[in-house]
Amino acid sequence: MRAATAARRAASAAVLAVLLTAGCGEGSGKPSGEARSTSSAAARHPATRAPGGQATSGTFNSSDIGWIQLMIAMDDQAVLLLGLVPGHSSDAEVEKWAKPVATACRGELARLRKLLARTGVPDTNPHEGHDMPGMVTEDELRTIGRAKGTAFDALFLAAMREHLDQAAKIAHSERSAGADPATRKLAASVERTSRTWRTGLP
Repeated sequence: MRAATAARRAASAAVLAVLLTAGCGEGSGKPSGEARSTSSAAARHPATRAPGGQATSGTFNSSDIGWIQLMIAMDDQAVLLLGLVPGHSSDAEVEKWAKPVATACRGELARLRKLLARTGVPDTNPHEGHDMPGMVTEDELRTIGRAKGTAFDALFLAAMREHLDQAAKIAHSERSAGADPATRKLAASVERTSRTWRTGLP
C-alpha cells in the first residue's frame, strides 16, 4: 500500500512539474489546443528555489513553491485583464460576471503572497515574459485592450476560459504533489472556484 501511495505521489509530482513548466518559451507564440498544454521539454522552465539553495521554512516542497509562483504570475495578469472590462465590454452579463471574479482574484493573490513569504523565496516573477498556458501575455493584454464591444467580449471570455481551465488543472495537481497543508488547502479552493467561475462564464 505504501509503495502504491508513493508511486501515485511521484506521478502527481511529475504531472505538476509539466503543468508548471509547459510552454514557458519566450516570444514563441502560444500553440493551440492539446499541443499547447503539452509543450516540449525544451521550452520548460524549472521552479525557482530559495537563494543559495537554502532550506525554506515550514513544510514546503518544490511543487508548493512552483505552484505558488505560477499562480501569482497568472493571477497578476488575470487581474489586469479583468480590469479592462469596465469601459470595454458591451455585455451586461460579462460585466456582472467579471466584478466578483476580480475581487476574488485579488483576495487569492493576497493569500498566495502570504504563503510565498512563508517559503522564504523572494517575491519575484520567474515567469515574466514567458508564453505559457493560462497566462495572459502583455501582447494579448494590449490587443484585448484595443478592442471594444462584442470583439472585446469574445477575446476577454476566451482568455479567461483558458486561464480558469489551467488554474484548475495545476491546482488539482498541487493538491496531490504538494507538501504544505496550507498551500494544498488554497489549491483546493482555487480548483473549486476556478471550475465554478468557468461554469458561470456568460
